[in-house]
Amino acid sequence: MTTPVHPIPTVGRRLAARPGPLLLALVLGACSQPPQPVTAPGDPYANGASHPWIRENAAASTAPQTRTALSELEYRTATNAWGPIEPGRSNGSYAEGDGTGMRIGGAAFTTGLGVHAGSELTYALDGTCTTFMAKVGVDDEVGARGSVVFEVIGDGTKLASTPTMTGGQPAQALTATLKGVRTLTLRVTDAGDGIAYDHADWADAYVECSPVTVTPPPPSNTFTFQGIKAQPVGVSEAQGEVVGGKLYVFGGFDSLKSCCTPTNRAQVYDPAANTWTPLKAMPGTGVTHTGMATDGTRIYYAGGYVGKVAGDGSWSGQIFGTTDAWVYTPASNTYTRLPALPVPLSAGQLEYLNGKLHYFGATNPQRTEDLGDHYVLGVAEGAKAWTRAATMPHPRQHMGSAVIGGKIYAIGGQTGHDEHLVTQSFVDVYDPATDTWTAAAPLVPARSHIANSTFVLGGRIVVAGGETAHNKTMANVDAYDPATNRWTALTPLPQARASSVAGPLGDGFLYTGGNATAQGWKATQQP
Repeated sequence: MTTPVHPIPTVGRRLAARPGPLLLALVLGACSQPPQPVTAPGDPYANGASHPWIRENAAASTAPQTRTALSELEYRTATNAWGPIEPGRSNGSYAEGDGTGMRIGGAAFTTGLGVHAGSELTYALDGTCTTFMAKVGVDDEVGARGSVVFEVIGDGTKLASTPTMTGGQPAQALTATLKGVRTLTLRVTDAGDGIAYDHADWADAYVECSPVTVTPPPPSNTFTFQGIKAQPVGVSEAQGEVVGGKLYVFGGFDSLKSCCTPTNRAQVYDPAANTWTPLKAMPGTGVTHTGMATDGTRIYYAGGYVGKVAGDGSWSGQIFGTTDAWVYTPASNTYTRLPALPVPLSAGQLEYLNGKLHYFGATNPQRTEDLGDHYVLGVAEGAKAWTRAATMPHPRQHMGSAVIGGKIYAIGGQTGHDEHLVTQSFVDVYDPATDTWTAAAPLVPARSHIANSTFVLGGRIVVAGGETAHNKTMANVDAYDPATNRWTALTPLPQARASSVAGPLGDGFLYTGGNATAQGWKATQQP
């Protein structure tokens, strides 16, 4: 189901853990009374009932440089299976503020977050925090009921977890080292037996942070590669982005059908669990050769090849261009239509910068022209139409792109198609402040089919794999440093690939698919 696009609100609610007089009275009252389980007529969880709650805050600030209560730190995303997450209170029921003072195993806590499995919070840290600490358990308000597991995840890697905890057990100390972690995820699962009465407390939860006073060493150029779980189905020319430490993959050519037909399948890879999970199917036939970008919480895409739909609703083959534009919200697993591109386009790039989407480069639906057109949509302000911006100086398509230092980099690409394609080495840099493009050091050797395997890592732009000529793939991995305007060769991929999906993970990266394969790797930086 899709909904009309509206201006995207900024959620700026700060979770405060300083209880007022009323909350203090509730806490004191709880000290003199035994905990009472939540009651309701019948079974409130009957037939799989839930009251999901979702919040996002794309503008969440990074962690402070001190010891800070988690309830004082702005989250980036938050989900809860039964009503709002409650600062300084138990989860209660599904209304905001209906919890009581947090108590675990008879012990009272005034600082922390009350949640309900399944629950997940993500925080944008700046890599300078050192330690996470909390006392966790099932809140006494459910009595002896409830069973949960607490997990602490940093940049997609599980750092600490508890065994299954049940109602009535004492609080358990949970700590994790956060050195270098940029995305902290706190997850509570239902321990595999359903969410009934899974009221969980992150009590006395803090992060320890300290400023970095020394210049970090230059990033390493050496990586090791370890295989990851294969995608459910092999794919090529898919699209993807990393959000919240997970790799989201959409569409591409359907390897279960004859060439060349888009798929609407979508899935997400969780590196902490090494699992792929299906997502809601893309609208329509799905898409290949679409431009894709993220603002850190949502994933946008525009243009691309779509399928030819038959009278029975099935599709095969491809149409080389569309005006369609969409935004996918991971927290709610939903797609929302955006204003259409001015003309049908495909094989161009999309980037998000300062609240605006930039679509640039492409080919026309007849695939007879290489385009340098550049369109902008102010999504943060709720713009209803795309406007033109400065034309890219070297028209081309199938390129890579990235945003770093407040500028957009259009990298490599090709002119022409299939056996007539000619790969390009141009690197064009767009400055939105002046609406101008300038040249940067070229990418050598020239390559294309890198649209979704170009990303920012450690202050550099990394390009992994690609194609030097029609069906001639490469294993090269190269990094561009804007500070020096130089390219540096990194450890190559274990196998030549093109048209893959890749993205940053901590100080390494994930790489999957391409060449119609389902296989992929996790790259780990070495000293």
